[in-house]
Amino acid sequence: MVVKTTGNRLFIIFVPNKKMMTDKIKEVRKIIPIPMGEALRLLKENHGDVEKCVYLFKSKSVIEICELVGCNEETAAEFYEAEKYDFNRTVSTIREAIYDKNYVPIDGVTKEGIRNILQWLRIIETEDFGMSLDYQLLDKALETMSLIPALEKIANTVKEAKRAKEIIFDGYKDTDSLDEFVRRHSKLDDNEAFQKANKEMNLRLTIIKEELLRHMRNL
Repeated sequence: MVVKTTGNRLFIIFVPNKKMMTDKIKEVRKIIPIPMGEALRLLKENHGDVEKCVYLFKSKSVIEICELVGCNEETAAEFYEAEKYDFNRTVSTIREAIYDKNYVPIDGVTKEGIRNILQWLRIIETEDFGMSLDYQLLDKALETMSLIPALEKIANTVKEAKRAKEIIFDGYKDTDSLDEFVRRHSKLDDNEAFQKANKEMNLRLTIIKEELLRHMRNL
């Protein structure tokens, strides 16, 4: 306990001991999943009042969620509580809900077409991008991707890489020597269009799958 005076006024400020503060930090973090340092800061600013810390943090988070996703406070608070006050998960869930609510089907995009793309992506994951360019239904997969605005650019990039491989391997036969196979693959590896597509696909694979699954669940 600390006693302070200001003019003729007497203030008594309760200062919790180390063990009590540790218990309060645990209590705050049990309700809202925040770093220990953040919990300690809140408790210091609010004189160890756990209830006040939680209330202020939730209120601040709800406002930030509204600003990020463009929803009202009631919606933000409802999703925030449902996601056990996980900020990032709440933002992601609300965005997905808004996407689904406002979803407009795209002509030519079907579940079968999306499954075809996902099958191609699995080849990239299990083998490599270069091998995936030999996928039998790749042209159809890229055609479907081109219809989805968020994926149109990457689809065109892959088309360029596929075209480069076709040119480099033009006339190649399975009976050709191993040296010839290695020579052509080395040439493909050095091709600018192939390098660009390979890099972008590997960097954006998860994002592409998420976009495809959004369409899949709404069709």
